[in-house]
Amino acid sequence: MTNIAWAVTGGGSYIRELAEGFLRLKKKYSLKITIFASKWGYEVARIYGVLHLLKEISPGGYYEELLVGDKGFYYIGRFNMKRYKLLVLAPATANTVAKIVYGIADTLPTAVFAQATKSDVPVIILPTDLPGPDGYAVSYTPCYVDQSTCMYRIEENCPPVSHCPVNALEIVDGAVRIDLSKCIGCMECTRYCKYNAIKCWEEIKVRPRKLDVENIMKLKSISGVKVVSSPNSLFSEIEKILNEIT
Repeated sequence: MTNIAWAVTGGGSYIRELAEGFLRLKKKYSLKITIFASKWGYEVARIYGVLHLLKEISPGGYYEELLVGDKGFYYIGRFNMKRYKLLVLAPATANTVAKIVYGIADTLPTAVFAQATKSDVPVIILPTDLPGPDGYAVSYTPCYVDQSTCMYRIEENCPPVSHCPVNALEIVDGAVRIDLSKCIGCMECTRYCKYNAIKCWEEIKVRPRKLDVENIMKLKSISGVKVVSSPNSLFSEIEKILNEIT
């Protein structure tokens, strides 16, 4: 059985597609996948409603651990012993990319990257701030309440508040809002809002800073590293490697 590692940083870009894609790959190739998540990588997975998928991908068996933050540092030596055939770092935030290109390894994702490259383990990275042809990068919102559509101020009644399984919706100063420190991205609230005022995973475009784009270019020059621009290209590269070794 083939072992691969997936490092997750705190970027909302593509996290839902990535979780679904890794689960498909796990089943198709009978993979053992260890997830190395930063604290905010774990939190973002929760907010974007895919934490249950991460736990299915890495349910806790040998080489199937879901490691978060400092706990993951105890397992980094596996890269030096070449226990993994591949490291995938996705999504990789601009902060993570900057640390990598300047040799900083003080977070779990950057530390596993450092050890993977030192040990000739191939790495594939999907940056969050890679601009498209129009100069913009795509991201997605967590769930939020569209105040221009919400009718709570008029009706003073909000069924989603009482139906949220984690009590993440609250009334503040006469307005309904979602407390993202509690939200699990289950979208249960959307079923009970007849005005469709609760929006989830809305696509937004951001213009990456010049500095961040320059760092991605530097990232591409690192030996043993493949930088991809989309989840589709990421999984194509992963499958190419898996087909070569299986």
